[in-house]
Order: sequence, then structure tokens, then C-alpha cells
Amino acid sequence: MRKVILIAFYFNQVNEIASKRLRALAKYLPEFGWEPIIIVPDLGFIPKENADLDCRIIYTEYEDMFSHFSNKFKGKSKNSKEIRSDDLNESEDDKLKDSTSYSNPIASKAISLAGEVFAYPDGMKYWHESAFEAASRIIEEEEIEAIISSSWPITCHTIAKDLKDKYDLFWVADLRDLWNMNPYVSHTFIREYFERRLELKTFENTDVLTTTTDLAADTLATMHPTSRIVPILSGYDEDDLSYLEELMLKEDSDILNDSHDKLKFIYAGSLYGGKRDPSNLFKAIRQLEDENKLDSSKLSIEFYGDSTNLKEIAEKYGLLDILDIGGKISHEDVLKKQLESDVLLLISWDNEKEKMFIPGKIYEYFALKKPVLSIGHKEGSLKDLIEETKVGYHVSDLESTKEVVLRLYTEFLENGRIEFNSDININDYSMGNMAKKFADLLNSLN
Repeated sequence: MRKVILIAFYFNQVNEIASKRLRALAKYLPEFGWEPIIIVPDLGFIPKENADLDCRIIYTEYEDMFSHFSNKFKGKSKNSKEIRSDDLNESEDDKLKDSTSYSNPIASKAISLAGEVFAYPDGMKYWHESAFEAASRIIEEEEIEAIISSSWPITCHTIAKDLKDKYDLFWVADLRDLWNMNPYVSHTFIREYFERRLELKTFENTDVLTTTTDLAADTLATMHPTSRIVPILSGYDEDDLSYLEELMLKEDSDILNDSHDKLKFIYAGSLYGGKRDPSNLFKAIRQLEDENKLDSSKLSIEFYGDSTNLKEIAEKYGLLDILDIGGKISHEDVLKKQLESDVLLLISWDNEKEKMFIPGKIYEYFALKKPVLSIGHKEGSLKDLIEETKVGYHVSDLESTKEVVLRLYTEFLENGRIEFNSDININDYSMGNMAKKFADLLNSLN
């Protein structure tokens, strides 16, 4: 079997969407003739939950930016593994601000500017040395034919670039999130200049750039017009599908024959502090009931995971009695709840910046074969995918939300269920298919 090194900062964070794509690569690449050797940082506080993976994982020493500088002052060993659990979730500017008690705006600005300098290109850059050394040893001792690096962080790509320069291996750089073209990232004009120059320099010798949507690929091409750029969607994990099939095959299961008198909507996941806003759904139901077009007592809306502002929104529209907040439950229980529902909710941020992104949850919905009601920005990759696959509806304003809710409600009253009318081949949206596309790229090195 041919061998490829996968450089992945996010890997053991099993509940993070960033890790799911990379863990799936590790799991399914061997089915297509490639053995991945995974280079990851040893973050200490994150459990190594890899019982489901049959691959080699090389854990390398990790030092975050703050430990690096504090160790210099304290005289500690350079290879300290100290890391704060929130370092993975905060911006570098936020971490610098939190590290001091300054309230003076001038001091805060100075700290922010310092972050622009010291966290360039990201706060994980001190992982570079140990990861590069570990990967180099493997390349020199074994017959390695290719490298895959995946960002964020950008340090994964700078490691891969140096390996490419030294060993001239085939290199696929996977940008789950774009670098300078990322709409959510902004820097000072000085750092933007150097950051853009670094991206051009880093990717000048890459063999393939990959992204997660067609729109992201088109956007990336404006900066790298001569590069080979291939969009590779993520997908659902086939192991989840196997679990669903087992549930449905159980003779004592009530799922397939579940009869209920309420139209069940379900959402499981984060609301990102209110950026993912279900208000239009509640407002639509309120107005439809006030117009005597539906009876809200025949509806149920279940949320699992995040509950940001949900009670306040439901109370505002007098719909607390149809809201069920279930809290955090296991992924297996989420799948079961989704099977028992009639409509799967997909809520995304109604913002222009969302146009090029597709939430990973949609692929899981494909496997469930349940109608989808997506609420988000009026246009973009998600809307295009839903319309192309005919798995449900994408709405972006109150009137379209009212129209779809009433359509679903009427169908449920008439038939006791909502039909899934899509004829998609769900295998096209599996993680295995995603891994095959990466394998096809690797095979092109011949």
C-alpha cells in the first residue's frame, strides 16, 4: 500500500467539524490504496479517542505561543507542552487581551497589535519544528510518496511546504477554510500585506489546492489563477449510516412505525451565540396561527445542544408550549431523535459571509433521508446544494418561511407524515467518496 503523510492539527477533537473531515480521510483512504500516517500535536488535555481508526498516528511535542514566551522568561525547557484548553477557541487577539489586566484603551490597542506580530501566521507556529522533524524522519526511513496538509491552522501548510522543498513529494493542500480569502478573518493592512505574500509563497509549489465548495474554489482561484484547484465536499460518515440501518432493522424499534399527532421539527447543534437565529420560524408559526391557517398545538420544535435565546424567542411569540429543549445528548441519541422527527432543521447565519460555506450537518441529513428546512442567507453554496438535491427547502425571509411551514403542516395533516422526495444517490455525499477523491488526486502523481 502506498503511503501519504497527513499533517492535521485538528484530529482528536472528535466533536469538532474540523476533525471529522480529517478523521474520515484517515479512516477511508486505505480503502483506495493509500496508508495515511497522521502527524498531530500532543495537546495533552484532549483524549486520544482513536479506537475507530486503524492507522498510524504520530504525536509530536506541542508548545503554544504563550507558553513559548513565558518559558523564555522562566527559563523552562523549550519543549514544554503547556496549553490552555481555550486556546483552540479564542482568537490570538483575544488571548493576548485576556493575558493582562489592562483596561487602558491605548494599552489594549498595543496588545492587539502585538498579537498581529507574534501570532503570524497563527498561534500554533511553534508546533512547526517538532512536526517537521517527525515527518522528516518518517520520509527518510520509509517510502512516502505524498503529503496532505489541512488548515486551519496555516502552520499545517508551512510544515508541508518545507517538506515539499526538502523532499519534492507530491503535495495536496486542503483549505477547509480559506486563508487570505476567508471572509471571517481581518487583520491590519500591514499584516494583510505580509499574510498575502506568505500565502502566495507557501503555495507556489503545491501540486493541488482543495476546498470544500465550488464557490470557495472559484474564490481561491482569484488569488491563485495558475494553480490546480479542486473542490471536494465533505460528507456523512458511513458508520453513522450503519448505525441508522441497525436502528431501523430492530424488530422492537418504534421508529419506522412511529405515529404521532404533532409535526416534529428538530435541530441539533450550536447556535453560535445567536448568529444562527431561529426567530423567523417562530414568527412564521405565530403569524400563521393568528391568520387561522394552522394550530400550533399540532407542532413540536426540539432543540438539542445549544439553547442560546431559545426560551426568549419562543416566549416572545407565545410558543413556549411547542418548544422542547433537550440539552446535550450523545451523537447516537441525536441520530435516533432525528429519525423520529418529520423535518430536520438546518439553521445558518443569515450573512453574506456564509455564501461559500456548507454546514457539515447537511450531509448527515442526506443519510437520514428526512426532509430539510434550511434557514439562512438568501443565496450561496448551501442553497444551491439543497435545490440541486431536492432534499427540502431553503428560506431566508419571513414570507418564504411561512409558505414552507404551511406547506409542511398541510401535508402532515393530510398524510400523517412528510415525504422525502429527493432521488439523490447518498453515496455521492459520503466521507468514503470524499476520501476517494483525495485518493484520485494522489494517484494523479503518476
